[in-house]
Order: sequence, then structure tokens, then C-alpha cells
Amino acid sequence: MTERDPLLELGVIKKSELGIVRQWFEQLQDEKFRFGLCHGDISLKNTMVHPTGQLILLDWGSAEVTVVPYGDVIHLMRCQLRDEDPDAEQLKAFSEGYGMSVEELDLARHVLLLKAFDTLRWAMDKRPDQVNDYASSAKQVFNMVSDRFRN
Repeated sequence: MTERDPLLELGVIKKSELGIVRQWFEQLQDEKFRFGLCHGDISLKNTMVHPTGQLILLDWGSAEVTVVPYGDVIHLMRCQLRDEDPDAEQLKAFSEGYGMSVEELDLARHVLLLKAFDTLRWAMDKRPDQVNDYASSAKQVFNMVSDRFRN
């Protein structure tokens, strides 16, 4: 990310925000990520409770190999951006049940932001007709992440 980054021109971030975004992404460089299968559509409609009490996930049609355990948490954060469930308290409970610390949840936010920026850059190269939609989405993710660290 440079001072002539196209994301500035698209209004995704401001020049004054370059430093913090660069810092967040540099922190990701130091992480040792694992990849695995994430469900991709965790919701009540895709769960069933076995008579023994075991929770069973149904409908793996949206599953993808991604960074674990962050992939499913990132999916839930995207749902929040669309004003869907879970709310903040439910996401916190889910991530705690997943065994994620507050720091890991923040890391997931940074991974989500990186993915949003990468997808926007892909659109700039491959789908210029959709750049404005992806730019809007990336800006929304940036605002969600930066709001978390302002509070």
C-alpha cells in the first residue's frame, strides 16, 4: 500500500489511514496460519442437535479451504455487515466457544480486511464492471475493523 494506491482514489481508505492498514497487514506477516476446511454458512438452519447432544453441521455446499479457525468467524462477520445475525454478543460467544481469544478475533478482522482488499484488487484486474461494488464492500469492512480499534 503506497500513497498512490488505487484504493485511495476509490475512497476505500484515506491517505491518513494508510499507516494503520499497513501496520495491520505487517502484523499478519508474522502469523503462522493453518489452512483447513471451514463450513462457510454456519447458521441455525444448517445445524441439527443429535439426541446425544452433539451438534451436527448440515449443508456443506459453501465449504472452502481457508485460514482456520478464522474462516467461519469471518463468515459471521460478513453476515453482520449485511445487518444479519449474529449480533456482537453472539459473535463473541461463538468465538469463545470456538476457543478464540480476543486477540485472535482481532486477527480474524484483519484477515477479513486483507481478503476484502485482495478481492477488490482482483476485480480491478478481472471484473472492472464490479469494482464499485467491491470497493463499497471493502470500505464497509475497513470501517468495521477501524471502528473496533477506535473503541
